[in-house]
Amino acid sequence: MAPPRFEDWTIDMVQQRAQHHTGFSVQVEGDPKDPSGVVPGRAPEHLSAVEQAQLLREGMDVLAASAASVGRSGPRIKSRSQQRAEAQAKLFAEREDKLERPRLSLKKTTG
Repeated sequence: MAPPRFEDWTIDMVQQRAQHHTGFSVQVEGDPKDPSGVVPGRAPEHLSAVEQAQLLREGMDVLAASAASVGRSGPRIKSRSQQRAEAQAKLFAEREDKLERPRLSLKKTTG
């Protein structure tokens, strides 16, 4: 397979999305070099299944290469599943009906 042609793709690293000039797009969750999820967009009808697979692979390569060139030094973008899990954990920890437990203190009490 030929190397990806970057000029054929529009890259949005904030949304972690690449769009090909044919209209095909791909979006990743997590690290673009090792994604936890891949969401291919709706492919145009004139593309065969083989061409769609090639574009998917090329889009992933373009996103990974763009992430490497940007350096990804900013905060890591959490996947939707990670965000849901953290929200559930927070709700569980802050619920009203949890039992009050005695607290152990290492402070020396005088008395």
